[in-house]
Amino acid sequence: MLWDPVRYSETCPSSDGACAMILTGRDGAARSPHPPAWVHGGAMRSEPTLFAGKDFVSPRAGKDCAADVYRQARITDPRREIDAVEMYVPFSWYEPMWLENLGFAEGEGWKLTEAGVTELDGDLPVNPSGGVLSTNPIGPSGMIRFAEAALRVRGRAGEHQIDAATRALGHAYGGGSQFFAMWLVGTEPPPG
Repeated sequence: MLWDPVRYSETCPSSDGACAMILTGRDGAARSPHPPAWVHGGAMRSEPTLFAGKDFVSPRAGKDCAADVYRQARITDPRREIDAVEMYVPFSWYEPMWLENLGFAEGEGWKLTEAGVTELDGDLPVNPSGGVLSTNPIGPSGMIRFAEAALRVRGRAGEHQIDAATRALGHAYGGGSQFFAMWLVGTEPPPG
């Protein structure tokens, strides 16, 4: 028990790890022996840790970052159009908060979690990899969310693969400046 009702297992560990990704254009993707994950949208936002009127539960920077990514990827209904999410959840209560902040549920993210929607076999699997609550190598932890989303749409996520996942969202968060970053990846190249 840390503080009632939160237990130590509901907090992220500190661990070691690394992540590498290869980013290329259409020509590089054509030479790959494996299907690529196509980046359909990416954005970064930050806001100060403290300021008058700050919304700690649903930060403006997170909402703006999500809106930008969805605009780029032509997503109008994230709850229906995204197949899996690798979300930066350092503490168990962040999942319902981020579900709301990223536009998957308005004011009722907890209902999605409680109903099993975000489980591995749910309608919107969140963190099939186990996420930051399973392993948290501080430096690459955010990038791992993007890599996991890419593995998912490439069909290469092993035991935590989501069948027929064609769009996955990677979400990173943290730092003193309340930094948010997101990528939306898919199985098909973006238009243009």
